[in-house]
Amino acid sequence: MDLISIFEQKLKSNNEPIKTVEENWDQKAKTFYQNQVIGSTYFNDAVPSLLEQKGILTPSANVLDIGSGSGRYAISLAKRCQSVHALDLSSKMLQFLHQEIEKNNLDNIHTIKSPWPATEKIGEFDIAFAAMCPATRSVEALVEMSNVAKGYGVICQFTASTDSVIEVLKNEQLITEEIKGPHNDRDLLQSYFNILWELGYQPEISYLRDTFELTMSLNEAFDTYKRRYAYLDPEQLKYILKTIQQDEAIRSVKNTTLAVISWET
Repeated sequence: MDLISIFEQKLKSNNEPIKTVEENWDQKAKTFYQNQVIGSTYFNDAVPSLLEQKGILTPSANVLDIGSGSGRYAISLAKRCQSVHALDLSSKMLQFLHQEIEKNNLDNIHTIKSPWPATEKIGEFDIAFAAMCPATRSVEALVEMSNVAKGYGVICQFTASTDSVIEVLKNEQLITEEIKGPHNDRDLLQSYFNILWELGYQPEISYLRDTFELTMSLNEAFDTYKRRYAYLDPEQLKYILKTIQQDEAIRSVKNTTLAVISWET
């Protein structure tokens, strides 16, 4: 087995039918958008600013935002460049993006409902951009990103994420094993880098870090952590959450590290 195949296996590509993937993201769209609205906005601006500093993002650039979702990055990118083409498989995600476009009074964001790689030709762009997008987890997807980008490819991937509430649950031994997810998986970053290197590119990695506090009601916190750790005993989880509740709220301090991989195409 060659090196590229070894690292592609670590990307854990989703091989479900496109229709199934689309339905799953449609179901997640509302929660995804709500998290975008109430969560930290640090990376939304920090990533485009970093790309400007590196000379990748310019006022005349045309950007393809792959897996744009409800516009976490598309909005900020559009304020700094000529145009953004936001591509997403989920029509419901794109509906929320249109709400953000109207809210920000932007006329330079164009939406494309499509899987990635796209099944039809969508043209060329100065930058092919993707942030936390499962659809880029294959050699084919990375090659196509490089093919449609005249200037640069960019991938944003979380590599570390801590949560003060989860630390409490660990200390109380409610969580016996950490489930490695896309927000806390260094293997994804390593695999992206090495595949791009083996394809003949010279990828560069920059790191951005953020700390923020999220306030939730007891029920919101219960739903959040029960969904993440389905094996938890509901009564024990609610009891522990009540012990850290202050002023009828659960406060979670989150520390996150985002890696930004860029390569000249």
